[in-house]
Amino acid sequence: MIRNKPRNAFAELQSRGHKLTQPRRLVIETLVNQSRAMTADDLHQVLAERKVSLASIYRTLDLLAELHLAEPVRQSGDEARYVACRPEQHHHHIICTRCWQVADIDSCLLEPVAKAIEDDSHFDVESHVLEFYGCCANCRG
Repeated sequence: MIRNKPRNAFAELQSRGHKLTQPRRLVIETLVNQSRAMTADDLHQVLAERKVSLASIYRTLDLLAELHLAEPVRQSGDEARYVACRPEQHHHHIICTRCWQVADIDSCLLEPVAKAIEDDSHFDVESHVLEFYGCCANCRG
């Protein structure tokens, strides 16, 4: 699994005219250095000693999602969990339903499906999301 590096996310934020505040920096570093999807509350607990407000965490997660530097993943009805992503590379996720570990799936087998949908619907498919949920090897053992 290859994750985006914090400095890449920092540079992307700044190149798009966003300030790199200390709370944003801490949220990005924490999210990028995790191998699991995290809720805003998870991040708030991890960053409690650093005094990052829950409001700052939500705003940062919204911004990261808008810039495609993080993606929300969820299982039906659950609170959104976020995982740091590489915006330059299309990929999908497989997510453990017990520990929320996330692995990237770099190959996309959906291109023929997207083409068939375009042909049948007369829509131009601009993007798609595919998430797999299961139990990782650590949780099974």
